[in-house]
Amino acid sequence: MEKDINNKNYVKNQNPYNKYKDNIHNDVLKLYYQFIHLKNLYRQGWLTHIIGLDAENRVESVADHSWSVTILCMSIIQKYHLDLNLEKCMKIALVHELGEIYAGDFIPNQVSKEEKHKLEEQAVDSLLNEASFDNNFKELWLEYENQLSEEAVFVKQVDKLEPMLQAPAFGVKTKDYFNDECITIPCLKELLEESYELDV
Repeated sequence: MEKDINNKNYVKNQNPYNKYKDNIHNDVLKLYYQFIHLKNLYRQGWLTHIIGLDAENRVESVADHSWSVTILCMSIIQKYHLDLNLEKCMKIALVHELGEIYAGDFIPNQVSKEEKHKLEEQAVDSLLNEASFDNNFKELWLEYENQLSEEAVFVKQVDKLEPMLQAPAFGVKTKDYFNDECITIPCLKELLEESYELDV
């Protein structure tokens, strides 16, 4: 395990884009080789505050987390017949951590919310400067960050729920580390309550 040269987070490997960027001309490839850094970036809170640095082989990456949030959104919307735009929720879930590619994965209270937003927006801008084609990545990211739609509010709560559901898989009691007051959507509360009954 090493520290990332850009953000001092623990990573599996350095950002692959740094190795290839001088030889890449297609902007889709430029974005791709930056996007996949989220596969290398560990979710820092598990390592540094909950289960320890020796758990690197078990800890999820930010990309793992984003995939889990996306699948949860898709499953919950369909099971509970929620009146939400499924496609938009999935897109928001997939891009909601783009700022972490260069800003890093901040643990709670490491920096202020304002500073975190500023650093992540700068990172998203830096990332998307490589794209010459029309896209709505930043629009979706800002919708999530600023909670501008029902879909963004839903994805934010699923983002908070996902590590709480993950905790038992790591042998961690959710209530020891997470504040569940942020979960207010009834069906999400239902899922969380059932997860509390799992053996740890």
